[in-house]
Amino acid sequence: MRAAARTLRDQVLGRAAIAGLTLLSYLPEQLLLLVARAWGVIGPKMQSARARQGAANLARVYAHRDGQMPSANMLQRGVRGLFEHHLRFYIESARAPRHARQIIATRVTVEDELAVAAAFTSTAGSAIFLAAHFGAIELPGSILAARSGRTPVAPMEEIANPVLQAWMLRVRGEGLGLRIIPAQGAAEVMSSELAAGGIVGMVGDRNIVGAGVPVKLFGFAARLPIGPALLAVESGARLYVAAVIREPRGKYTGYIRTVRVPREGDRMARTRVTLTGIAAAFEELIAKAPEQWWTLFYPIWDDLRV
Repeated sequence: MRAAARTLRDQVLGRAAIAGLTLLSYLPEQLLLLVARAWGVIGPKMQSARARQGAANLARVYAHRDGQMPSANMLQRGVRGLFEHHLRFYIESARAPRHARQIIATRVTVEDELAVAAAFTSTAGSAIFLAAHFGAIELPGSILAARSGRTPVAPMEEIANPVLQAWMLRVRGEGLGLRIIPAQGAAEVMSSELAAGGIVGMVGDRNIVGAGVPVKLFGFAARLPIGPALLAVESGARLYVAAVIREPRGKYTGYIRTVRVPREGDRMARTRVTLTGIAAAFEELIAKAPEQWWTLFYPIWDDLRV
């Protein structure tokens, strides 16, 4: 009986969430942006603990970037931006299956077209494209699929509701041009894809499971997930960090950076060098718009747990 009741509950809640996300994708974008801007003002007051953690982390990023601590006003504006851009992430995720390709075609400018063309060429073999929880995170994968002419494999974190999980796997795959796979068992699938000369997309700035590996990030040791670096070392695939940053007036700018993966030496030493390169690429890109890095809502550095 309990199992049947749980299944029924999952069905009801899952379908309600799907209906809400579908409705969201049809609402006018300007209305949704006004809601996000309002949340930037209201959110810090309603979620004070999250705002304090975000402010502490954001101050560290600003200080490293600018060489001095931010003013109180600058930090307050930055925290409002964190809340606004975090909500914009959810809005874009809901809208992406219907709108991502149109946005890419009309509103995304790539910083370096030659670098993108070189990274996406199918003749260069397997590649890993790594992103942070930063900017318009749904767009890099869709750009990758559109520009490469291939179907990248991308793991997605598990959702507790199986109905919503199945729907998300389907619509994100169809809408973004990706092959979305569950996080459980993803390492084996990604290794096989790379061995066959394919491409993989991952997110690698937040250590959710395990101890992580300490590496300098904005001047202090942070524990980043080892998986992407280890996969690059073991597979021999090329490794890139990609990001799409929101700009004023509904525009976006896409960036890509190559990360050197040592081919000789001890495996762990090579992995650490690769992870250091990943952190450096994250630093450079995130510094362009720190308010769009919503990982700042979570503990990143052990000495900054608010």
